Amino acid sequence: MTYDQVIKQLQALAVKKGINYQLERLNPLLKRLGNPEKKLKNVIHVAGTNGKGSTIAFMQSICLEAGYSVGTFTSPHLYSYTERIRLNNRCIAEEEFCQLFLQCQSLMDHGLTEFEILTLMALRYFCDKKPDICLIEVGLGGRLDATNIIQPQCSVITHIDYDHQAILGNTITAITTEKAGIIKKGIPVVTTRMNDATRLNVITKKAAQLQTSVIIAEPIVVDKEWQLQGEHQGVNASLALQALTIIYPDIKKKTCDIGLKKAIIWGRFTRIEQSGQTIIIDGAHNIQGLRMLKKNMRNINVKDVAVVFGMHRSKNLNDVIPLIKTLGSFFYYCQFDNKFAHSYDAIQACFKQPVKEFKVDQALPTTKTILLTGSLYFIGDIYKHKFKTKE
Repeated sequence: MTYDQVIKQLQALAVKKGINYQLERLNPLLKRLGNPEKKLKNVIHVAGTNGKGSTIAFMQSICLEAGYSVGTFTSPHLYSYTERIRLNNRCIAEEEFCQLFLQCQSLMDHGLTEFEILTLMALRYFCDKKPDICLIEVGLGGRLDATNIIQPQCSVITHIDYDHQAILGNTITAITTEKAGIIKKGIPVVTTRMNDATRLNVITKKAAQLQTSVIIAEPIVVDKEWQLQGEHQGVNASLALQALTIIYPDIKKKTCDIGLKKAIIWGRFTRIEQSGQTIIIDGAHNIQGLRMLKKNMRNINVKDVAVVFGMHRSKNLNDVIPLIKTLGSFFYYCQFDNKFAHSYDAIQACFKQPVKEFKVDQALPTTKTILLTGSLYFIGDIYKHKFKTKE
């Protein structure tokens, strides 16, 4: 089976199966795979609304600087499914990806979802490669997410806010309860002071029930030399440092400092200067992300910004459009996918002011500053069409 054929099957699962929250049905399937989740060492499990990817990027960079081998499982991807499963920041080879898919294909008669298949593939891959540490990102929620079958040595919960309410609940307490579902008995959990008393109360209560400790990571100042910029990265970096201290208590400060500086994840307030323009790319796809993006844009004091955005159909336009309207002066919408994106007509109707239609293969606006934001799938399309060939 070719890589393209595998991807078509995965995409078909994504469309037809959606999300199936029945973790217990994965147990016999894991057994058939040799229970890879029980053979990994030094696993850190990361949940939260925003900041998961950046927190993992910081941890990965520090560990690599310290000489450890690192396996990462993250989502979504920018341009290739292979990005989701990495060893030492190198994407899994397409050939290995196909081999893992074939190993798991016999399990698909159990009605597995796209994300469940990818999770099983990642666990099998890490079991074979035996990295020194595995960094696993929750796909959605936590309590019933497919990744919650792992047995971590540390759990991390980043800043929690409203997102995926149709699945996780309409209140912060309900959403936090789902995120806190990754906490395991006796396994320390690291979270941030950015989570207020309501959120922290849910987390600490769950931790107390499971007889474990909660460690509050205090935000640190973002160094101007870091590749990951934006005030919020000080929160993510502090979470990364605190979690790694649990796994590697003797890790050196100099190693951490260098790792923080080198960490990078494309599309997280990425700034590119080209042809006299400043292009800012930020995958802010929910309320919290857009609020932080607004704050970061104010900090760099830019004017007459052209905002080009795409929005996944799962997002409530009445929540996100008012925030997007504060980000610039001119607006362009890209319906990046006919199945997964809001239509241009829906955006225009909600916006109630002129929004131009944008295609990823057309030239960017000519304003001095351009902001590309919204769905990470849209950001991925932009990356493929505008930036990947320039690297």
